[in-house]
Amino acid sequence: MDNNLSDFYQIFHANYGKYGFSHHLSSKTRYFQSEIGNGKKILDLGCRDGVLTKILTIGNEVTGMDVDSKACELCRNSLGIQTIWHNLNELLPLEGELYDVVVLSDVIEHIFLAEQLVSESFRVLKPGGLFLGSTPNAYYWTNRWQMIRGADLAEYNDPTHVHFFSLESLNRLFSNVFSQTTIIPYGKHAFTRYWPAMFASDFFWKSKKQ
Repeated sequence: MDNNLSDFYQIFHANYGKYGFSHHLSSKTRYFQSEIGNGKKILDLGCRDGVLTKILTIGNEVTGMDVDSKACELCRNSLGIQTIWHNLNELLPLEGELYDVVVLSDVIEHIFLAEQLVSESFRVLKPGGLFLGSTPNAYYWTNRWQMIRGADLAEYNDPTHVHFFSLESLNRLFSNVFSQTTIIPYGKHAFTRYWPAMFASDFFWKSKKQ
């Protein structure tokens, strides 16, 4: 495990107010709870300090995993669940077909080896298991306007993002691994449902392992 990467994320999470915070928490809560239900064995990849993980534990058995060792400790102590300190750019230190659900919420955009992580999520899922997650739409209309103005992506996106997903590229990523994926556009713009590639601020997804 790379201590430097863990230290980097500890500093980043502390300086940018990421501990105790999750984007669109109420919407994610409704979405994940409606899809997961109860009695499931869940792997939460990129659990951080457990803000979102907490809602997954209701009626379920959850294991958290994160590159930030402090976040793993906070999550474990606050929720009483198992956590695994691990760099998600590396193969998951788990046997195959262990989990009913794998959750990857606002994490895939931080991962250099994104397709490998999707493949690893597929591997650790039981047959019929669900892969659920979310990611920002890098090509939301306000971001496009910034591009037209000549601003660099890094100026208005999280500086730890290494992938910038569109609706098309996200579909392509999952279709290389899962045979069945549904992407749900999320956003408050009135045109979100009519032109999601432009007006959805985020994408939620559901992939199923056949």
